[in-house]
Amino acid sequence: MNKSIFSLAIISILFGCSQMGNQPESNPANDSVQKYLALAENDSLDFKKRVEYNDKALSFIDLRRNDSLVRESLGRLSKNYLYFNQNKRFINTSRIWLQKIKQSNDSVITGEYYEFKGNYFKKLRIYDSAFAYYLKSEKAYLKIKNYEKTGVILTKKGIIQLNIDDYLGAELSTKKACLYFKKNNSYRRLVYSLMTLGNSYHNMQEYNKAIETLNEAIILIKTYNIKNERNNFYKASCLNNIGNALREQKKYKDAIGFFKSALYEKNIRKEDPELYAYLLNNIGYCYLKTNKNYNLHTLFKTSKKIFDSLNIKNESAISDLYLSEYYMEKKDFFKANHHAESALKKSKEANAPYYYITSLTHAGSINPKKAPFYIKEVKRINDSLLFAERTSRNQYYKIQLETEEINQQKETALKQRTYFIIITLAVFLIAILIVIITRQRLKQKELRLQHTQQKANEEIYQLMLVQKTKEDEARLQEKKRIAMELHDGVMNKLTSARLNLSVLSFKRDAVTVEHCLPHIEEIKTIENEIRNLTHNLNQKTTLGDNSYEKLLTDLILELNQISPVDFALAIDPAVNWENYTDIQKMNLYRILQESCQNINKHSEAQKADIRFFIDGEKLYLTVADDGIGIQLNNPKKGIGLKNIKYRVKALNGKLNINSKVNQGTTLSISIPLEN
Repeated sequence: MNKSIFSLAIISILFGCSQMGNQPESNPANDSVQKYLALAENDSLDFKKRVEYNDKALSFIDLRRNDSLVRESLGRLSKNYLYFNQNKRFINTSRIWLQKIKQSNDSVITGEYYEFKGNYFKKLRIYDSAFAYYLKSEKAYLKIKNYEKTGVILTKKGIIQLNIDDYLGAELSTKKACLYFKKNNSYRRLVYSLMTLGNSYHNMQEYNKAIETLNEAIILIKTYNIKNERNNFYKASCLNNIGNALREQKKYKDAIGFFKSALYEKNIRKEDPELYAYLLNNIGYCYLKTNKNYNLHTLFKTSKKIFDSLNIKNESAISDLYLSEYYMEKKDFFKANHHAESALKKSKEANAPYYYITSLTHAGSINPKKAPFYIKEVKRINDSLLFAERTSRNQYYKIQLETEEINQQKETALKQRTYFIIITLAVFLIAILIVIITRQRLKQKELRLQHTQQKANEEIYQLMLVQKTKEDEARLQEKKRIAMELHDGVMNKLTSARLNLSVLSFKRDAVTVEHCLPHIEEIKTIENEIRNLTHNLNQKTTLGDNSYEKLLTDLILELNQISPVDFALAIDPAVNWENYTDIQKMNLYRILQESCQNINKHSEAQKADIRFFIDGEKLYLTVADDGIGIQLNNPKKGIGLKNIKYRVKALNGKLNINSKVNQGTTLSISIPLEN
């Protein structure tokens, strides 16, 4: 019997669904997913255990994420559920997989998904849906110029076209696939396509072309040692199909040679019993036609037993037909009729119309009484098959036509979109030019304003220094006045008193000494205290190097008087304020003033530490509080922080704000030393 369906089944299994790219991330959940997926895909484990492992793998996937590893894992899970016939889980998982694919806009995975959906519907024998998904997959792979995968899809389309008897379409699809595989030196897949192409030629009764194509596949198998993923019997399958082509040409002796060569393959009965049963049927039929009785009933019964064990009813029916023919030759009409009826029953149960027609024709030739009924049944089935084939072909041509129309519409839409994009870009460029010109003008105004503000800041700072100098001079005058009064008044009187009490130098009786000594010691103490006070009050309080530091100290003193926050100021002695310009000092003063004001208003802090220090060639200012913190990504509205940032930028400095909720805020500023 023709081996086409068997070969197509092998090819369908072997092509499978390609695995998606794997970019693993190192974490325990991902490791668990990969571990359980590997167990689920292990053919040596118990079937139920494999289903459980697949479920566990799904439970470890973080479906909130959408990276390549998640998409690859969902693809493998879906394929496993399809293989396990877990249809509900397959549908749910593949739906999630499709959502992730659409979100990622990944053409590679999109092609794989459509290919996988085509495989799913092909398995269910819903060929129109399978064909439609293969068309989508082919388009996705062509878009990314993945010609090898395009060849895979073309081969699968060819298999679908063979199943609906569109042999010319199958030939065209597989020929295209062969061209892609030859360019990419993908010889293993080329063998699959050549086998499918050979079946197309066989069904078109172009047997010589079929033989030539299958011989080409055998040469590739031998040259590159190409093996099936399940077993090593590609060569045997090709030999069987060549034998079938010769058998159809009634070259039975030549066909027997190819069937025998296939049967000589090592372990074929154990590792591929289905192919072995086909070969027994085929070689037995050739023996039957050449009138050679090599224990034919044993051959056919053995093949029938194998097909029954594999639940392949249509091929078991063919074994019954051959047994019926064999017993007809032996004139055993009872057994011949028995096997003819068995063939009818099994082909009908298998829902295999062509096998059923063959069985009906044979049964009518054996049982003339039922021949009219069988002929009528054959006519009915033929009519329904012709209608179904036409409808099916029309459906596929309609799918292809719709796909072409959609492509044309898309091309038109793309052209319109291109024109629209060009116009939009032109308008956008004009708008950008307008914005650039406007921003340049605003920038110039901003620079002029900044220059004016710097001058104003410098003038304000100079006025502050002048005012501070005047205040210090007034304090100095007052201190001198007090010192003079203390020196000329109190000191003279005390000295006079001491001199008067110097009577002790002349009179040292016990009474006088006892009476005067306390007064003398007390007067000495007062004299020393007043002298120290006079000395301190008479010190110079000119501005000098410490004038700016005094400004900062006065600011903190003032804040501590009016604020509930305890401000603490620390200035590194290494800081030499004469190294900094008035503009720098003025901006630093304003930054500190604004920072402290923000702490008072918003921080709810109890304490704030302020530090000025030198590190390398930079001056650093840090202001740290223990308040409630601020939200850096969503700061409160106001211009205080903006002003600080602006002043830091004007100083060519850097600003860093570190804040955590209820853990306070630290503002760090560094400015370079200007020579």
